Order: sequence, then C-alpha cells, then structure tokens
Amino acid sequence: MTRRRFSVLLILAMVLVTAVGVYLIRAVQEPRNSKVKPVQVPVEVARITPQDFTHRLEALGTVQAIREAAVSVKVSGPVTAIPSEIELGSAVKQGTLLAKIDPTPFRIDVSQRKAMVARARAQVRTRQAQIARQKALISINRDKLRLAQAEYDRLKSLFDEGGIAWVEVKAVELALRRTQEDFERADSGLREAEALYEVAEAEVASAQAELWRAQDALADTQVRAPFAGIISEKTVTLGEQVAPGTVLFRLADIKSVKVLIRISADDVGFLHPGAKADITLTGFPEPFQGRVEHIGPRADPETRTFPVEVLVKNRGPRRLLPGMFARATIPVRSYPQAILIPRASVVTEDGSPAVFVANAKQEIAKRRPVTIARTFGPRYLITRGLEPGDLLVVTGHRLLRDGAAIRVVETRELTP
Repeated sequence: MTRRRFSVLLILAMVLVTAVGVYLIRAVQEPRNSKVKPVQVPVEVARITPQDFTHRLEALGTVQAIREAAVSVKVSGPVTAIPSEIELGSAVKQGTLLAKIDPTPFRIDVSQRKAMVARARAQVRTRQAQIARQKALISINRDKLRLAQAEYDRLKSLFDEGGIAWVEVKAVELALRRTQEDFERADSGLREAEALYEVAEAEVASAQAELWRAQDALADTQVRAPFAGIISEKTVTLGEQVAPGTVLFRLADIKSVKVLIRISADDVGFLHPGAKADITLTGFPEPFQGRVEHIGPRADPETRTFPVEVLVKNRGPRRLLPGMFARATIPVRSYPQAILIPRASVVTEDGSPAVFVANAKQEIAKRRPVTIARTFGPRYLITRGLEPGDLLVVTGHRLLRDGAAIRVVETRELTP
C-alpha cells in the first residue's frame, strides 16, 4: 500500500515538472516569435506655408539735431538786455535778438573812427589841391621856358651875325637857366605832391578799415540767432560780464532731425542713400517717416558696425527732440513666397544642415537635407529641401533618426 502510494506521487511529480518545463519554454520562445511595436516619439509639427517676406533692418538710435551751434559773444562787456521771450526751449527765427552787450564804448570808438576818416579825407583833398597847384606851375613854367628858349635862340642868332654884344646873349642865357630851374622845381613838387596824395589815400583806407571794424564790433553787441531753431541751452544772465568767446546760448535746428544708428557689417551692404525708414519712439503711436541720408564708410574698430544717419522731418517744433531714443526699421529686400523655418528645427550632421519631416500619416519622420540661403534672426531662409504643405518637426527632432516612429501631439501653421 505504501509502495503504491509512493509510485503515484512520483508519477504526479514528473507530470508537474513536465508541465512547468513546457510553460517555461513557451514563455521564453513566445517573445522571440511575436512582433514588438516600436516606441513612438512625441513631436510637434508645423505646416510649411510660403508667404511674401520683406527683410527689414532694425536698429536703435539717438535723435540728433540736424544743425546745432554754440552762440558766443565776440566783444567784451556787461550783458545789458535779454528779451523776456528768450528762455530755454524758446523757438526763434534767424536773426532774432538774443542778448545785448553794453554798446557805449563801441559807439564812442565808432565816432572816433569816423573823425579819423574825415581827417584823412581832408588830407587827401589838400594833396589834391597841391597836385593841381603844381600842375598849374608846371604849365606856367613850361610856357616861360618856351618863351625864354625862343628869346635866347633869337639873340644867339643876332650875336652870330655880329648884331649884338655877347653880354646881351649872356643875360638871356641866365634867364633861360632860371626858367628851366623853376620848371624842374615845379615838376619835382608835382611828384612829391602825388606821393603825399598816395599816402593820404592809404591813410583814408586804413581809417575806413578801422571804422568798419568798430562798426562791426558795435553790431556784435547785439547777439542774434544765426539760424532758426530752439534754445537748447542758456548760460547767460542779465548783468553778467562776458568776454569774447563766451558761450551764451546753444541753438538747435530741429525742423528736420537725424537719427544716428549703427548697422552691422553683414547688413550694411543692403543699405543705400535714399532708402525709406520708419522711426518709432515710445509715447508716439504713429511712426515717423525718414530716409537714409548718409552711410559711414568706416566701421567702428570696437563694435565693427557702421554709422548710418536717417533724416526725419519733424512734425511740430517739439516732437522729436535731440537725445531721444528711437528705433529705425528699414525695409531692404523682398522675398516672394519665402519659406522661413526656426533655426532650432535644423540639425547638422557631418556639416550638412537637415530637418525632419513627418509623413502623410504622421507616423514616421524622414530626414531631409535643406539649403539655407540667409539667416534672419531666429529663422533660416530655405531655398531647397522643403515644399509647401510639408509638416516640419519643430519639437522632439533631437530624439529622431531617419525613419523613426513619431506621434504628433500638435500641428500648427508655420508662416514668416
């Protein structure tokens, strides 16, 4: 009985071991024979939609006056008057009186210079009278000399014929010599009078120049605006003693202003004088219209940027003021039906740029090489490799390989 029971238990144990072995073999072999579904990478895609794109250069700049000058005084003296309307920020026209310097000493100097001119002119008139008198003496002595010469010739002829004595001829000869000397003295006096006349004329010119200088100095006691603008600085007070060169005001012409910006070496080649520009400032809802006026030919050695001046016509006397910060936007080139993609969506392998594009069923990503034409900030301009309607993988592409399984979690439009 005991042996029979032992045999039954042994048989049961063998059956159990066989069943477990079969189960384990099936468990091991079954995964190898079954097909495993690949893991899908979650991605975001954007649909390529080409649109017209305009390349615009943007730069921050500073508003500057088109013309600005220091108005200084040319003479010395106390400031005796400043018109009440001349204050900081006042708009003035060209020639507007800004300040007066005490003119009293300058008026006295002008009067003295006028007297000197009158005296010099009187001296000229005196020399003119002397010249006229000497010319008259020359004329009289020339006639006397001609008569004396004729008388001498007549008597000399008679002496030669024996008609008169030599004493008579000698007397006439002495008279001829005296007449000749008188003529020569008159001629010499004329030359001297003419020389003195030239000196007198020079004195008149010198006195007149001094008079003009004195009159200019008197005019300079009135400080006037050299051009139309606004008073950007006032440094003088009534009664202040000033000297030549003292700056009294600073005047800025802001009928038109210039915005000074700096453009990188990569972009300066797109610019040309006359290009239109939009100027925007904080606090102004509408942009100002300007144009590129000057492009600096030399880059800054530190920043490697080129200075560019944008001329802007001011709207009103106090709209754009020197020192304001402004942003200039300059359209430089248009790209019809451009394809722009985020720079972050491009991967590089072996130095060649490429992107991943989802297939129509959005289950597989294909690696596709692209050609990059230009870089515009965070975007690339693509000229080859992408077509309208392609689904560009923009998120999750770093985990992909060509032909990788994907799961699209979001689809959006990709526009410039």
